[in-house]
Amino acid sequence: MGSIDDLVRDLRRFEQRKEVTRALRKRIREPVPGVRKAIRRRALDTLPKGGGLNVWASKTRVSAKVSLAGRGAGVKLRGTRKSGKGKADLRRLDAGKVRHPSWGRRGPGQWHVQQVEPGFFTKPAVEVDQWRDACLKAVDEALEVIRRGR
Repeated sequence: MGSIDDLVRDLRRFEQRKEVTRALRKRIREPVPGVRKAIRRRALDTLPKGGGLNVWASKTRVSAKVSLAGRGAGVKLRGTRKSGKGKADLRRLDAGKVRHPSWGRRGPGQWHVQQVEPGFFTKPAVEVDQWRDACLKAVDEALEVIRRGR
């Protein structure tokens, strides 16, 4: 079993690295639909149902960015969601805090922060074992292709 460091080092010297990296990125992104489902399921199960926050958060767009550059090599999962006047603060929601108006009043000083269960986004992303398995398998396959010289 190879490591990502071995792969990055060997890729630099390999002539057909574009084909290998394209296949590697595709392979690493395969579990993303499963991660999306896990995030949606957790949002629906753990976030408050009153007002529809759980349904709203379950519609978060999830994408994966695969980086194979030196020490920064890895996979970064990103969630985005639009709100009424721009982007929503999903990081804060994932940290367990929701800001909303008191009794529908939206004026200055009439908003408050409510605690909710943290980790609707990060916990499912970390708990999905198929993600780790797919990454390890993709790295091993790419190293095998490089070592065979194709």
